[in-house]
Amino acid sequence: MCRIVGSVRAVNRPTKAWYTKVSPDRHRLFAGRHYDAVVVAEGELVITSRRGRMVLQAPLDALALVRVRNGLLLQVLARDSDDNTHVFEFRPRRHGEGRALADALR
Repeated sequence: MCRIVGSVRAVNRPTKAWYTKVSPDRHRLFAGRHYDAVVVAEGELVITSRRGRMVLQAPLDALALVRVRNGLLLQVLARDSDDNTHVFEFRPRRHGEGRALADALR
């Protein structure tokens, strides 16, 4: 479900991932995650909740890739200009879409 947009691979349709934003003074381990829709298109990252509420809408250059962890869940960590950490966790069958997100954030 990925396509090439310019030189960046993008998720063609919404994929699902657990997502949370963690402020600098909190620990990632204790942050609650929500299963949200993630879309990368035309240089923008859009995350919406199950009920359709906009959780995050940001240009890709506003987030910097920090780390990608490959385990049972593929974890993509990104940081914004306010030093918040954005955590995305993808199920095993969605690892390809998680890697596409990581490539888009590079």
